[in-house]
Amino acid sequence: MIRIFITFLFILFQFSSIGQNKELKKLFSKGKYDQLIEKAQLMLKEDASNPDLNAILGRAYTNSKQFEKAIPYLEKSIEAETASGDVKGLSKAYLAKCYFVRGEKKKAVDFLKECQNGRNSRDAIRYANKYLHLFQEGIYFKAWETIESDHIVFHFQDKTKLKDADKYMQKANVNYNRLAALLNVKSSKKVDLYIWTERVEAFRKFDRQLGFSNSDLGIVNVYYDEKNEYELCHMMSHSALHPKFTAMIIKEGLGVYIDQNDKNLLQLARNRVTDNKFSFLELWKEPLKYERNLSYPVGAAFIEFLLNKGGKKKLKEFLKNQTIENGEKVYPDFLKWVKVFEGMLLRK
Repeated sequence: MIRIFITFLFILFQFSSIGQNKELKKLFSKGKYDQLIEKAQLMLKEDASNPDLNAILGRAYTNSKQFEKAIPYLEKSIEAETASGDVKGLSKAYLAKCYFVRGEKKKAVDFLKECQNGRNSRDAIRYANKYLHLFQEGIYFKAWETIESDHIVFHFQDKTKLKDADKYMQKANVNYNRLAALLNVKSSKKVDLYIWTERVEAFRKFDRQLGFSNSDLGIVNVYYDEKNEYELCHMMSHSALHPKFTAMIIKEGLGVYIDQNDKNLLQLARNRVTDNKFSFLELWKEPLKYERNLSYPVGAAFIEFLLNKGGKKKLKEFLKNQTIENGEKVYPDFLKWVKVFEGMLLRK
């Protein structure tokens, strides 16, 4: 009788576990990672070695960009003897992304290739194919010339096309250091900067126009002779701040501020503002109403203005949500400052 009762309890526990796992999968599919993490953590207190719980918790941490937290759970799910081939394969695929972000590129690529060659999980194979492509690890890129600096790995499609490759790399390194100092960026891996000389090939590979970047992976793709190219800055600031909203005048202004930090930014902006009816807030809201790219120099001068007025800490808070409303929250005198700045621009 006791044996029957124990068996009955075991069956109930199994059904309960299946129901809970379904709930977690539903939360995962809807992208409700915070809720999933909270529930899975509670469930693990009762069943710490459960490979399914560890796996889905690790995947949730990965998708919510908490890569270091994800690693131990994914590793535990792989090591579990009771883990299915499907769970192990998918955990390896997600773990590869975490390793890559941490700078362990070879380990990441090896894991993804294991997933590609495995037959247990179609999802793992799809994930591996996707991220090997995003890692830009194919034979195509092996022919590119690579030069490594302290913080950036430069990948040149054809270095001879650049007028001065050394100057190009020096400028990129200077900009990296300026932005790292401004935003207190601490990257766990070096930035992979791919410099293309053939736009069409880049579009064929990625189905999008240069430049573009992936802030999770620390990868930037740019055209070698592009004017107003601040993709490195965009990637680094997005990685550091995870902005809720970006505005052209602030986003591009930050790029110009970093790139032309040694110039008189206010004077550069004054030279471009020729309309006496100029409105800074209108340019912010509707940049296309004004001269093309006017947001770049004006935004750069405004970034410098805010830094001088409120310092780095408040600027970082503002950059996380680049709206006028957030400007008023971060800076109590924001609208007054806007009027002052506008007057400075129009003063010839």
